[in-house]
Amino acid sequence: MNIVIPKPVNEVLNTINENGYEAYIIGGAVRNWVMETKPSNYDISTNANLESIQKALKEYNTYYTGENNSRLGIVNAKFPMEISKYRTKENTLEADLASRDFTMNALAYSDEDGLIDYSTGVLDIKNKVIRVNGEDDHIFVEDPLRILRAIRLSAEYSMRIDVETQNYMNNNRDLLANVAPERIRDELSKILVVPRCEFYIKKYFDIFVKFLPELALIENYNPNDPHHIYDVLEHTYVALKTVEPILELRLAILFHDISKPFTASKTSDGKTIYKDHARKSAEMAREILNRFKFNKKTIQKVVKLIEYHDYQVPDNLTLIMQFLKKFGAEDIDDLYKVKRANYYAKNPAYTSELTYINNDYERLKQLTKKSSFIKRNQIDLEGKDLIKLGIKQDNIGKIIDIIYQDILNGKIKNKHEKLMAYIEEKELNKQII
Repeated sequence: MNIVIPKPVNEVLNTINENGYEAYIIGGAVRNWVMETKPSNYDISTNANLESIQKALKEYNTYYTGENNSRLGIVNAKFPMEISKYRTKENTLEADLASRDFTMNALAYSDEDGLIDYSTGVLDIKNKVIRVNGEDDHIFVEDPLRILRAIRLSAEYSMRIDVETQNYMNNNRDLLANVAPERIRDELSKILVVPRCEFYIKKYFDIFVKFLPELALIENYNPNDPHHIYDVLEHTYVALKTVEPILELRLAILFHDISKPFTASKTSDGKTIYKDHARKSAEMAREILNRFKFNKKTIQKVVKLIEYHDYQVPDNLTLIMQFLKKFGAEDIDDLYKVKRANYYAKNPAYTSELTYINNDYERLKQLTKKSSFIKRNQIDLEGKDLIKLGIKQDNIGKIIDIIYQDILNGKIKNKHEKLMAYIEEKELNKQII
């Protein structure tokens, strides 16, 4: 293991040392070095208070950050750094490392003292094990979010969580109710974009339902539909496995069928149908995402993808254009990624459904590429033009609809003179009853 501290980071460490204080790189950066991966940021811990550190680093562009301004950041785009005072009243490195959450994070390094590991951090990293740093569950009691952090680290680094740590996590999962929703949002978002996120949700399902109780409603829920071979939750897992690891897509898949238990009904011949389940699932997803304070842009896109995940392209071009105008041509690719993931999690015997999906996608993509792809309000006609042709006020909208359809079908170009002549030639006014 060859550890080389980047020059800008080393200069900060040396400046702190020259002012009579201790300074060590701790946590994630050291963990990454042991894993032989490149750190993305550098946390520095010291026995000095931050006011003294800021004075020592007067030549640097610094700022306070963290809860209660507990960290001092240094502006450096290539090597982001944050400095904090030792966490405990003993104000020693050993006590600070003992307060860290997992052994893999209870590591420190300086060029003078080398790699410092008072627990089993290096060994656990080598054995790909996540273990609580200490002899009890106090880290989860102090901050229950660490339960999700353990799952996220396990997923990100393909490490297993040791049995005792898992027991501590399960025993304290009710405490997640005390965690701020936006903190849960941040960890959930990271978990959802890792490979095999569905594996970790399934494995730690009893933890996830503590903050996503809606998932419990679809567990073991049989859709009673020949197009499905899994219960709704398992269908969701398979679809998550299939879709790209993009947050909006995975959120859409996670909640796309969440309303099925509430929308089920029986037809006269005994079939189970889920009328309007896409819209209802979209509404439920909006409530969930708002609960966790996702940003407006993410919420709008996820809700839209869910609402239209069962959309079938009609033959009527006017209706298609209305859909594109409302949905947005820029998100068609993502919609069909969701639709395909949904399909691949169904009964493979119904192969014709995939054909329909692909054909609809090609129709929409070709349509958006055509020069005739215009909005209805972009037609080169005004109401007064139609009145001059003797068309009654009440019929203007209907004539515009006919013209719009014919423009989309390529029967006429969107040119004012041609449109006026076309209306007269086809006697469109007589087609309106």
